[in-house]
Amino acid sequence: MFLPKFASKKILIASACSCLAVVSTVALPLSLSLFTPSAQAQSRRVRYVPPSNLGTPIVSTPGILRSSGCTELVCLIGLVPDLVAETAPVPQTIAERPTFYFLIPATDGQGYFRLYESDSLLKQGKRIYRTSFKIKNKAGILAFKMPDNAPSLKTNKNYIWEFVVGNLTDTERVSGSIRRVVPTQKLTEQLKQVMLPIDRAALFAQEGIWFETMQTLAEAQQGTPKKPEIVSEWNALLKSAKLDRVLPYSFLNGAVASVTSSERTSPPQQNSGY
Repeated sequence: MFLPKFASKKILIASACSCLAVVSTVALPLSLSLFTPSAQAQSRRVRYVPPSNLGTPIVSTPGILRSSGCTELVCLIGLVPDLVAETAPVPQTIAERPTFYFLIPATDGQGYFRLYESDSLLKQGKRIYRTSFKIKNKAGILAFKMPDNAPSLKTNKNYIWEFVVGNLTDTERVSGSIRRVVPTQKLTEQLKQVMLPIDRAALFAQEGIWFETMQTLAEAQQGTPKKPEIVSEWNALLKSAKLDRVLPYSFLNGAVASVTSSERTSPPQQNSGY
């Protein structure tokens, strides 16, 4: 791993309590009852269906940490599905250089992103990309878009990503997997016929394309004012992926992290520092 010895600390991530709705005992008129939580759940349009084919490995994934031991109010979380390790397919993207989302604690330091090759068993291989950028923000959701100088992901190949935030005395780390796939002809044609973000996100979700589902709903929230239906679908998607800790937080500046330095390739060294 690229982490220095002093960084072998707890790998925590962000969170906060979910608010509980108070249910009135007064009977609601029919017109109002249409908006009860059960009715809202039934009206959800963006339902992520984990991929079950395309060669995704069905293996345990030790060391792949979306989050770990979150006991504090805010800790570092990778916004990827929390699935059972033994049956977890690799989250998919159709992008050559996808956008990753993280919930980060209040930070005044650096962010470090690394990308590694991986085999079908998700064993970490050669590091093929690394970059860093400054972070000085309150707790919130950070978007990281792989820049143009990063290597493009090859189709039907697994990769391991790793993200670290902090400074020389205090760091937190998460890691996960990603797989780029070719969109089906059906999905390509359907995307040409829809324009609304919710409709596009719904298509990505039903095809098991996690990263574009997230990106579509995230970018649709950058306008002012935010559309309630977009926020509702975003919150429902987070809940379905067991990312409830992320719900109280907003996007940081509505912007993607800007890279300050990057390296396209590097030898497959371990524990060689940042």
